[in-house]
Formats: sequence, C-alpha cells, structure tokens
Amino acid sequence: MDMRLFLLKKEGEEIPLKARIKVVSNLNSFSDEDVNFEEFTSLKALFAELSGALKKNDFIVIAVSSPIYNKTKLKLMSALSLKATANALVEQRIASLSLDEDAAHRNVLFPEDAVVFPTDDGVNSGFAVKKGKQSIVVLPIDERYTDEVVKKGLVPYITSGYVTPMPQEEEKPQQQETPVEEAPASAITDNEKQVALRTLNLLKESGTVIAVNANANAEVLKQFGEGFDGFDEHFVFTPHIEDRGDYNVTDYTAQMARSAKGLSKADFGACISDIFTAEEVDYICIAVATDKSALVRKLYKEEDETDEQFVNGAAEELFALIAEKTSGNSSVGIEIPQEEAPDRKGLKKSTKIIIAVACVLLAAALAVGAMFFIKYKNGIEPETTTEPTTEATTAAPETTTEPPVVIDAMPLSELIRYELENGVMNDTKKAPETTTEATTAGAITEDDTTTTEAAEQPVYAPKTITVNGVEMEAKAAIASIVAAEMDSSFTDNAIKAQAVVAYTYLKYRNTDWVIDNIVIDDAYPQETYDLVNEVFGEYLRFGEEVAFTPFHRMSAGKTASSDLIFGKHFDYLQGALSTSDKKRDGFKAEVEVTAEELMNAVKAYDSTITLGEDAATWLEVIAHDGAMNGTAGYVEKIKVGEKEVSGMTFVYDILASKKLASPAFSVKYNPDSQSFTITTYGQGYGVGMSQFGADRLALNGKKYNGILDQYYPGTILEKENTAE
Repeated sequence: MDMRLFLLKKEGEEIPLKARIKVVSNLNSFSDEDVNFEEFTSLKALFAELSGALKKNDFIVIAVSSPIYNKTKLKLMSALSLKATANALVEQRIASLSLDEDAAHRNVLFPEDAVVFPTDDGVNSGFAVKKGKQSIVVLPIDERYTDEVVKKGLVPYITSGYVTPMPQEEEKPQQQETPVEEAPASAITDNEKQVALRTLNLLKESGTVIAVNANANAEVLKQFGEGFDGFDEHFVFTPHIEDRGDYNVTDYTAQMARSAKGLSKADFGACISDIFTAEEVDYICIAVATDKSALVRKLYKEEDETDEQFVNGAAEELFALIAEKTSGNSSVGIEIPQEEAPDRKGLKKSTKIIIAVACVLLAAALAVGAMFFIKYKNGIEPETTTEPTTEATTAAPETTTEPPVVIDAMPLSELIRYELENGVMNDTKKAPETTTEATTAGAITEDDTTTTEAAEQPVYAPKTITVNGVEMEAKAAIASIVAAEMDSSFTDNAIKAQAVVAYTYLKYRNTDWVIDNIVIDDAYPQETYDLVNEVFGEYLRFGEEVAFTPFHRMSAGKTASSDLIFGKHFDYLQGALSTSDKKRDGFKAEVEVTAEELMNAVKAYDSTITLGEDAATWLEVIAHDGAMNGTAGYVEKIKVGEKEVSGMTFVYDILASKKLASPAFSVKYNPDSQSFTITTYGQGYGVGMSQFGADRLALNGKKYNGILDQYYPGTILEKENTAE
C-alpha cells in the first residue's frame, strides 16, 4: 500500500500516543517511539504536502486533532472540491445530544460519495472518499473517537478492499420500533464477530492455521467463530498444560502461545490470558507466537466494563492481532524472542516490592531540585545566610518576610513543593568553595541560550549523604528516602529509573549532599538497596550540565511542561505521553467546595479580590494544556473573581486546605447546592517522570534507561566513579 499519513493539530498540542497507535497499527509498521505521522499545525502547510501526495500516493490518511476536527473537515472538503451532504445515520445518532445548531450541522456533513465511519454518538465521525485514483481517509485523533472510528470503520474499509463504499446502516422496520428486550451485556456483538470473520477469511486465503492455548478464556474465541465455515480448520485448540510458576503475566502468556504452537503443526500459536489485577487495575494479555518470538499485547479494563465485556473485547483484539501477523504487518506489543524466554529460577518473586520503593527515591529527588530551581529563577545567590531574603519568599504569594525557621519533617515529594516556595534549606551547609555557577547547573534562561560554565564536579560519587543531621552510607540514604514514599508494587526498572532521578536531583541541588526535614524509612527492603546499588552514581545531564529532574505520582495522561508549572523553560521538560496513568486507581478525584468556603479561602489569600453576586462567575479556567482531553488539562490560568492566577497558585495556595491532588483540573458550579465540584486528574504537579507511568513502561518491557528517555528526552545518562 503506497500510503501517506498526515496529522493536523493545534500549535503546541500533544496528541496522545495511544490514539496514534490506533491508526498506525492498522496501516503501517511503527514503534512507540516512532509513530509515522507527518505533523502540521496549519492547513496551509498541510495543503502544500497534500497536493504532492495526491499525485503519487494511492492511500492518504489525514488525522485531525479532535478539538479542530469538524471545522478542518469542512475546509478539506472545500479544498478538494467535494460536495457536502448530511449523513442520515450521523444525524440520527447526534439528535439525542445537546449540541448547538452550528456544531450539529458541522458534525453531520460529509462528502456526497463518502463512506462514513460513524462514532457511537455521531460526534467526530470519520470518512473515506475516492478522489481520482486515490483513497483519502479523514478521521479524528484522540483517545476516545479514534478507537471507535478505526475499529468500526477504517479497519472494515481496508479489509473490504477500500474500493466500494460500504452500505450505511439501514433504518429499522416499523414493526421493530416497539421496545424489545435488550441482549445481555456479555453477548458477542455482530461487529465483534465480523472481526473474527475477516480474520478467518485472511487465514483461508493464505492457508494459515492458528493453534490456540485452550485455557478458560479460549472458549470465548470459539463463540466468536461459531457458525463460520472453516473456523475449525484454521483454528485448532491445544491442551492447556502450562504452570505459571514464577513467570510474570507477560512471559507466561507468551509461553502459553509458544506451547500451543509446539503442540501442533500450526503456523502460529495464540493465547488470551485470564484477567489479572495489579494496583487495582484489571488487565488481560494476548499473544501470538512464531518459531522465533512471541508478540504480547496488554489490554486494560475500562471502568464501566463487565468482566464478560472485557474478555469479549480482548478476544476481538486477539483476532485483529492474528490478522496483523498473518498479513505480515508490524504490531504494537512486547516482542519476546524465543532465545530470551525467562529462566524461572532466575526470576524474583517480589519484583513488585522492589519497584514500589524505587519510586520513592524519584520523589525525593524532585523535592530537592525543584526548590533550588525556584531560587535560581528568583535570582537568589547560593551563599544566602540562615535568614532567607524577602526576594526568595516572593515565589509564593502568602510567604512573609520572616519564613519559619523550623518545619515539620515531610516526605521528599512534599518537601519539594515547600522548598519551591521558600528556597533550598541547606544552602548554608554547602562547601565554602561552591560557586553560583555550580548551583545553577542545568537551568536554561530565556534570554541566554548558552549555559553558564559549571564549577568542577567531583570525580567520585559520594560515600555518604547527610540526612536530618545524620551521616549515612550514600546508598542506604537513597534507599531510605525511596522506602518512605513507595509501596511494594513497582517493578525493578521503574525503581532503577527512580534511583537515577533521585541521585540526579540531589546532585543538581548541589548542597554538598546534605538534606534535612525529610521523612525516611530505615527499614527499607534489601531488594531496594540492591537495585539502588546497581545504578548508584548514574545521573542525567543535558549538554554539559546536570539535568533538572522533577517527578510526580501520576500524570493527567501526559506530563506538563516546566514552563506552565514552574514558569521556566527546560528543553527536556516539555511534556511526555503517559497515557497508562489514566487507568490507575486514584487518577480522577472530585472535591466539593461550597461557595462560602471558596469565598473565605479567596479572602484569606488576597482580600483585594472581588467576587460578584453570582457565584457561578467566580471561577473560570482561562487556559490549560489539554493533557486530559480537549476540555481539561494542567491549568495555566484560572480567573478567580476578576483576578487571573496560575493553576499552581489556585491548588497549592488558595485551596491549600482542600489538598487538591493535581493542578490538572476542571471546575463546575452546582447552583442547587451552591457549591463547586473540582475534578482533578492525576496526582502531583505533573512535570518530569510519572512514577506510575514508569512502572507501566517497565511492565511493558522498557529498561530504566528507556524510561528516562521517555520522560527526559534529550538528556544523556552518565555514570560517576564510585569510591573504593
């Protein structure tokens, strides 16, 4: 297929990787790091390339960011001289929605001869149209509608030959308008069975046979194929003989698929696992195996799915994966070579315990570094005395000219925010020869593209770190900080990434390896210490400077830029995709704030702010980065009364008593209760590495250096010599 893929988005917008994958996995070879779209932020630039593509490419896909999809769709139709007409099926589906007239009109218009790919509610439906010899596909790209358009429209269109327009859904006969008993939620739908049929047809054409491991969920695959001629010839079911033992779920699923192939003469082996649970998130693994390797894909359960619906969806995905492998297309998943099949004796039984602890370390690192960063932003010299200057305290609106000298000990993840507002507390404990240049290592100013020459860094990693006035063996100190913040559910490589980030941050902070007022856990697991030991001395640099490495618990689907959250630019902190965070427990939280509570909080923060008589006008989000979706993200500006403040100020200063989980939030006023519902997404302020995202990447096969590349792109991993 001679194909071109275009992506049109808003300036500065990040398109979720998951949404891109949904398109490309059905069309083109790709990896998570290289999703093959040509990206544009203006129609003018896209049209320049599109004109050339129309002359030499026979299949063109234009994926448009969801917030600008319908307006762009109409402009594309006009530019291509395609006559627009209303689609009856989309009109029918969209009728139940409360859309204004203009929005509804834009949603229902499509080219006259197009094959329309309706979404479930009709909004942002895609289409395909022939233009001369070319097929042009236009579809929305986001995490919701892309999935519907691709599964129910684009894939059937491609597998049917993308030549003849597909028939539109017929209107129901009059006699069926009376209510009928709905099918059970667990019933296999016609659309799902069509995926199995298309896969079966591919197997027939190529003479391919699939051996399926006959575990419990394999019965669902049989139900998909029930009644299809030739299904039993091309799908054979082998005995389920594997004992999981110490295998992790990914390796176990791969082994079951290999076993199915080994027990037969089939071309491929396949498997759909049972439902497993980690961190209160349910998931299933599916796998297709050849003689050389097994491809494993992990699928996560939606909040409103029943187990039956989840297994049905996984079976549908397995049929699609089999079709991809049979057709020779590359697929999303973890490729596990046969020669790298895990040795059970070498596997640890408590990898989750180890992983959890590593994330604590990352939280520790962020705390220290961010505090120094704010000091640098405000022009504070590192040689400040024990009496912090008023210049340092201006970072937070509520700080006074005499900040408290003594604070309660807190976990490093909390300490970081305190020091962001009040400055690094250990400045006076630095070595006398430490210079200003050394302290500002890694910070990039907006008016100077060159970095300041850093003071000479020590050749060796530290032997000791002073924590709360006690000198500790350095590796033990890091392990203690990690254990204070992490539970026992994280993987080895996530912990290693956390350890590197923590070490980097302590090095960046440059306080002669001294940290106070921090909660630690001396009773850390030995496995945590061992993992810290493996990466001890490794740190990230950007250019010639130590990198600034903040982190957080979980993102809002992507991480936030340092510009938005901290007001400072770092090339490697401009936002990274972390879509798996949306599946984690605690991702979304709602907090109710009464109008009276908000009024008191605003007055306490700034008595000059005037709130109008109508409480519904008190709060308005002015700007956000769209991290969650087109309507919510990390808030850059929110209007409180007549005053605009940052999302960070609103969360951590104005509503500090409510302990909002994240500055990624949306606000809704409830007139009946005279209260505001503030919905937050993610946990923590969102810059740098997501701890839960790192864990998910590790579970999917990423090594710790790959995790660091994901969240700090452009940085280099270095290793200092460790003292003997």
